[in-house]
Amino acid sequence: MAAILESWDLTVPGVPPRSRFYPLEPIGIGTPLVESLTSYLLRLAEAHGVPVGVLTDELQRGAAASLPSSGLKICTCPYRLLAYSVNGVEESAVKWVYVLGEATLREDLNHLTLLAFQDFLCSLSLFRRFRTWCPACYEGWRASGRSVYEPLLWSLRVASVCPLHRRSLISVCPHCERPMRPIMSSSRPGYCGRCGGWLGDMPDGPLPEEVSPASSNYWVSNAAGELLALAPRTRARPGALRQAFRENLEACVVRLFRGNGTQFAKFIGCTTTSVYNWRNGAVTPRIDQLLHLSDRLRIPTAAFLTAQSSAEAVDWKAVRPAVEGYALPILLHRPSEEIRQALRLVLGERPAPSLSEVATRLGYRGTEGLRRVSQSLCKRITDRYKKSFGPEPYYNGPRPRICRRRKIEAALKAALAQNEPESVPHIARRLGYTSSGPFFKPFPALCRAIYLKIARRKAARIRVMRRMVEKALRQNPPPTLRALAVQLGFKDKAVIGRYFAASRAQLLARRKALAKKQATQLRRELHRYTWVKPAPSLAEVCRELGLKPVTASRRFPRDCRLLVSRHQRRRRTMAGLRRQKSGLRPSIC
Repeated sequence: MAAILESWDLTVPGVPPRSRFYPLEPIGIGTPLVESLTSYLLRLAEAHGVPVGVLTDELQRGAAASLPSSGLKICTCPYRLLAYSVNGVEESAVKWVYVLGEATLREDLNHLTLLAFQDFLCSLSLFRRFRTWCPACYEGWRASGRSVYEPLLWSLRVASVCPLHRRSLISVCPHCERPMRPIMSSSRPGYCGRCGGWLGDMPDGPLPEEVSPASSNYWVSNAAGELLALAPRTRARPGALRQAFRENLEACVVRLFRGNGTQFAKFIGCTTTSVYNWRNGAVTPRIDQLLHLSDRLRIPTAAFLTAQSSAEAVDWKAVRPAVEGYALPILLHRPSEEIRQALRLVLGERPAPSLSEVATRLGYRGTEGLRRVSQSLCKRITDRYKKSFGPEPYYNGPRPRICRRRKIEAALKAALAQNEPESVPHIARRLGYTSSGPFFKPFPALCRAIYLKIARRKAARIRVMRRMVEKALRQNPPPTLRALAVQLGFKDKAVIGRYFAASRAQLLARRKALAKKQATQLRRELHRYTWVKPAPSLAEVCRELGLKPVTASRRFPRDCRLLVSRHQRRRRTMAGLRRQKSGLRPSIC
């Protein structure tokens, strides 16, 4: 009998794809303390035993050939310029999520950012500029043997309290007493990016007091964590969050404030226009406005962003008494005939009141309610009020004299006796006349004497000013036109050109020559720094010369470019020497 041999399957088994980097599992997805993308980048660099700068360089080189389209390009800024914005809703977050996902073959890295709320939140007032942390969290994670990381909550500007320990977050290293940026050359999770000290150590001095659970800071921080925990459960359909927020906000205004958007805006502390735009879907609130709205009403943030109606998500009977200082707006109802009778009585008043005054008197906030009752009566009140400002009816006869001739003559003689007499038009206006015609006809000699005295005083003042201008022309360096105008007692420098046009031209020529000379000296000094060793930075040179970097770049672009290139070469050389000294490879295999 022939032996039955075992059959072999010669099909080559499929090999799953391999990642270029360790596929570290993100921490806390779906919880308030979900890890941030910047923290994941730091943990990935620590797992490979390389500085974060080397890791980002390798990611950028690998991403150049694997991008799906020409429109998506990875940010080429160095690691020291990376900020918390890579955790946000902008294009930089999309790029870094894609690049890290391609390198680690993980598809859940978008939950480490705010990309789930990309069509709802704006990038204003989202993140801090410096690292912030809770020392108690760091120390607890290290003591229990768990991975040390930076939650996304700590990077938000609105979060100031740790929800777990109810203590304020700190942003100054307890060892070097300096703040640090989100990513630096030696950044590690839980350690200072400047001195390398452990950030779990509490700062010197008494421990900070625990924040009360009823405080606004704790509620806002806790609500921000609930918002981050909601990210994996949000719908991918565009506009779903906007539609849900609009419907839930409308239900809140209707059920708590009887549809009165003005009262709702006053209660939560924002403008009526903002509430109007939120209700009609024109704009969405910033993250600080959304959390402040949740804190003021003591309604969870998820109640505004879930797809179901707020009538089902929130127990409004429990919300009403819990709101501090809440009071339903009083609805005043008056019969229409009573309002019409009050408006008819206004038509007989003297002086005629305005429609706004009538509305305030009857307890209305505006005139719209009165116009809805009777458009014709309101128009008659408005026309009557406008006519009250018209001129008096024409009267054939002499107008009453404002002042007697004796009073006018006394006023003119008193002005003439002064060292600096008042002009005749000014005297006329002071006595109640609109023009000086009634003064020149009966008293021509007095008016002419006042005019001549004013002209002589003005000529003497111009002579003094001319001597001051000539003295300024001899000064070295010459003053500016504005400074000279202040010396002459004027605020506007145009007075110099009005009275001393030739002197103004000479002063401008001297100022131009001085500016050219100073520019030549500055260019010579700036050129001297282009061969100084070690090569200084542009900021250091400008600080020595008393210039702003923007001004120096605009006036001396060639020398500034040379300074910047020399300083960059020096920095690259020093970075290479540090890598050789530390024994680290410049790239990842």
